[in-house]
Amino acid sequence: MFLAQDLGRTHRVYPASAAQADRFSDLLTWPALNRILDTHRLEPPRLRLALAGATVPLSAYCERRTYRRMPPWEAPRPHLLAEQLRGGATLVLDAVEELHPPVGEMVSHLERRLHTGVQVNAYASWTSKEGFGVHWDDHDVIVLQISGAKRWRVYGPTRPAPMYRDVEFDDTPPENPIDEFTLHAGDVLHIPRGWWHAASASTGQPSLHLTCGLATHTGIDLLTWLVDRLRDEHVLRADLPRPDDPGGQAAWSRKVTKLVTERLRNPSVVETYFTARDAAYGARKGCSLPYAVHEQLPVDPRLPVRMTASRAVVHHAEQAVVLEAAEQRWTLADQTAPLVNLLCSGRPTTLGNLAKAAGITVEQAADLIGRLVRSGIVAVGER
Repeated sequence: MFLAQDLGRTHRVYPASAAQADRFSDLLTWPALNRILDTHRLEPPRLRLALAGATVPLSAYCERRTYRRMPPWEAPRPHLLAEQLRGGATLVLDAVEELHPPVGEMVSHLERRLHTGVQVNAYASWTSKEGFGVHWDDHDVIVLQISGAKRWRVYGPTRPAPMYRDVEFDDTPPENPIDEFTLHAGDVLHIPRGWWHAASASTGQPSLHLTCGLATHTGIDLLTWLVDRLRDEHVLRADLPRPDDPGGQAAWSRKVTKLVTERLRNPSVVETYFTARDAAYGARKGCSLPYAVHEQLPVDPRLPVRMTASRAVVHHAEQAVVLEAAEQRWTLADQTAPLVNLLCSGRPTTLGNLAKAAGITVEQAADLIGRLVRSGIVAVGER
């Protein structure tokens, strides 16, 4: 129902049952958030505090530290940070998927399922004061309430499908909300891009939630991709007719109109666009030390293996299987198809399981996986 009826169309709350209240608790706990804050050098604005629609100055909760071999940075002081949060500020941490493996694994599953890029930000607040005020985002948002409760007001859109780069902007929100509700632990909320909204914690208890920002795929994106593919046409690589050649300009316009129309009339143009974007989407982090440094992977059936390119594309050709990921392409023997499918499924697996799926030896699987590790789309070893 979400993909067919809600995504990009309307806001909706998906409430958790009493038994589901802790279903997101393993994604990001308070101790895990503390470890991230204590052990990572989080340069602003990746880590920031917001209050009443403004960013809290760094001087209010940071001190400048200098190093001999690293650039200086503004390091948060825990007691000053807590003081600002006590006063109503909201803590924001961007791209948590790069810092915390459980969130990273969730993002890989979402990207594989939704065929789009996903960034997850964490928000922590303690008071009823709003961090950002009424605003809209240029991407769809899925909100996961981890713990506590968050009060929301949704106002709806004033400009259909606004973009980050747009021809006009509407900075005046509607006066009255169309919906008001409170998210509790385990609840999920979807807000389409361009829909004005505001949120604040329920007084008396800390709120921790994650927002999954979904990258958009618009008609502008498809046309941009199509124009790039049209570089294979000589008429579009050639110089434009000169201003003093109206006949040449008219002939050029007819040719180009025909070329573009033929491409757009292809019933599979949208599907082809998504496949191309999936195949070009980059891989997530996946260092494989010490194994990646060696010429050969150890022939160990217990060695964990995972795909780091969440949107890899698999084509089945005659007597071959084609794997496309992170702007790379491999043509492999048809026998490896079960191995490739298992690898691209995102399920945890091992070298032995991959060899068994393809009916090959563990040594042969180690040789193939080793090549994919050196290409940067697969990682091995415990994470």
